This record gives sequence, C-alpha cells and structure tokens, in this order.
Amino acid sequence: MIKHCLFALALTLAPALSATEIAADYHVPFTPENAILGYYSPTKKPVLTVKSGAIVSIDGGGGIRYQRATKPAAVGAEGRAPTPNPMAQPAPTADEINAWLKENNIPGTIETYPALVETLKVLKETPRPSQVAGGHLLNGPIYIEDAEPGDSLEIRILEVTPRIPYGSCGGRPGSGDLSSETPRPFNFVVPIDLKRNAGVFDKNVEIPLAPFMGVMGVCPGPEEGDYRRSGPPGNFGGNLDCQELCAGATLYLPVFRKGALFYTGDSHAAQGDGEVTVNAIETANTCVLQFILHKGKKLNMPRAENYDHYITFGLDPDLNKAMRQALFETMDFLKEKQGYDFFQSYAVSSIGVNFRVTQVVNGTVGVHGMIPKKLFINDPNPYWYRKR
Repeated sequence: MIKHCLFALALTLAPALSATEIAADYHVPFTPENAILGYYSPTKKPVLTVKSGAIVSIDGGGGIRYQRATKPAAVGAEGRAPTPNPMAQPAPTADEINAWLKENNIPGTIETYPALVETLKVLKETPRPSQVAGGHLLNGPIYIEDAEPGDSLEIRILEVTPRIPYGSCGGRPGSGDLSSETPRPFNFVVPIDLKRNAGVFDKNVEIPLAPFMGVMGVCPGPEEGDYRRSGPPGNFGGNLDCQELCAGATLYLPVFRKGALFYTGDSHAAQGDGEVTVNAIETANTCVLQFILHKGKKLNMPRAENYDHYITFGLDPDLNKAMRQALFETMDFLKEKQGYDFFQSYAVSSIGVNFRVTQVVNGTVGVHGMIPKKLFINDPNPYWYRKR
C-alpha cells in the first residue's frame, strides 16, 4: 500500500526556500540532439543522467508553429477546411517567422529570441519517424539513476518562466471540444507581460499567468511500444495539461522503465481547466525541476500536490470513466491517509473534494480531484514550498 508520505516526505529543501533562490545543478538546452518530436522513445540516448535530488533547468521550444495558423485554408467537399497538424508541416523559414512577428507587432526578429532560433533548428534537423505524425516538441529523456519499474518519481516544480514575450491560442475544424462547430482555423497572439504577470488578450481582458509544462512524463511501459504518441496522457503522466502543475507544485509518477526516462515539453503560459480549443497560451518555457526517487513506492496513476491541495487524476477516452477513475483514486488516497473504509472515503469525496475537468481535447480526457489539505485538521503541512 502507498502511504500518503509520498505527498509529505521529509524535506530535502529548507521549508521556506523559494524557487528563485534555488540554483540548478544541470541545464538541458533545446537542441536537435536533445529534442524528440511527438513521441516517447525507450531507446533514445538520455540527454542527462542524474542522481535522486538533482535540480535540472530544462529549456522548452515553441513559438513558431502558429505562423501558418491564420492563413486561409481551402474548403473541401464536406464544406469545411481541412485540418492538417501544423507540427507535421515543413518548418517555416526565418524570413516567414520575421514577417509573422512584424505582422503581429512582436518586437525584434527571430534572432532576438534564442527559443525561436532553437525551435526552428530542431524542426529542421530532428528526424520524425514515419510512425509518428504531429505531436509535441519534447526535450529528453533524463535518466534517473537507480530508478526501476515499481518505484515512483517525485518531480518538484521549482520554477517555470516563458522564454519569449508572447504565446498563441487557436483552433481549427476537426479539433477541440467544438470540432464540428468551428467553421475555419483561427489564431490569437497573446503578448506576455512578466512584470504585470499577465497575458494580454485585448485591451479589455488579461489572463493571469501561471506558466507550466503541459507534458511531464516518464517513458511509458513496454506494452505501449517504441513510438507512443505524445498527445494522449496516460498512467505515466505525459500530456496531462493540468494547470495546477505550475511553480510550487509536485508531480508524482510511477516508473515503468529503467532510469524512468523523463520527458517534458508543451510550454504553456496559462490555461483554463478543459483547454477546450486544444491550446493554452502556447509559448516556450524554461522549467526548473527537482527529481526525487522513491524506491519501492508503487503508484498506479499520477498524483500531485501543491501547498493547499492533494491532487488525484482520472484518465480515459470517456469523460464519465475518467471521472470514476479520479473518484476511485481519491478514495484510495483517503483510505491510505486516514484508514477510511469505502463508505467514509466515498462520503468525504462527495462533501469535501472538488473534481475538475482537466482537459477534453487529447483523445484521452482528464479529470483531477482537488483534495483540500485543510480538511485534515490534525495534520501539519510540512510541504517544501511556502507561499509568499
């Protein structure tokens, strides 16, 4: 049985330490050698090997795959535009990107932003297997020494910072929660103001920033094959697209392969629960993560935690089944933590836990249960992150 100590371990960081005070032990740049496009590979050479406790800064790509999104698309025989994945199209040229930046009033050129230069280089030089179409820009894998199937990996999210001053949110026919109702492709460029912590949608609406990585996962188990697509999340984590996984949160993942083989990507500046168009504010981030290995601590599904909540997940192509799984995961947590039986854990899940739709657009949809820590009145909260 997994005890709730996976959510409240003895601290390896001072309790009041903030993310900005933590220096990384390693840095993983976004390069063709480090990147992988659209899938998780158990055979790709690790970009880094670390011991438990290591702190790693990881650059994510992004920011240029939207440059074609606003161009008119031909209407087919079914009366709507075709829906090619922009990531499957040839990489744009630097001149195209510069023209797009100018058109959207983004200062500077591609050379101004290292993330754009790196992303273009990755798209041009990173091979994509014939088995994979589309998918995410990923960085990895990172090999965790001594990690083996049956262990669990704790990922402390110390810091996530956009690398470019804008993001993008769009959609197209055949994609998103309104896939059949969307008449044409669309795209909005959202300037990012870090000083004011806002994504500026227009003069009347600003979105509070909460940057996070949409994809954080270990390599799936052998049953998933050697070319597991990055789109649908799974018990290994991956494309969870959970907005709670920002700085100060912790993600716990089961390990399925030797070394765990951690991948991340899909940089977001902010997102609403549901991610209904398929897009958050899509950007390019640098994340700073700490990896802590728990030997013999078996997990069936991802779990997470922040200062205020324990978080459980349900994942399934059917939203009702995802909800049931999130409920059972929540009840299991309450049984582990409080020794509750079925009836007690079921009741507390109904009266004290909030279940939210994580996303409905990745094929495998998600529900996450938010379990307030304040429910447990006799518990201290020795969490590593402290609110300022």
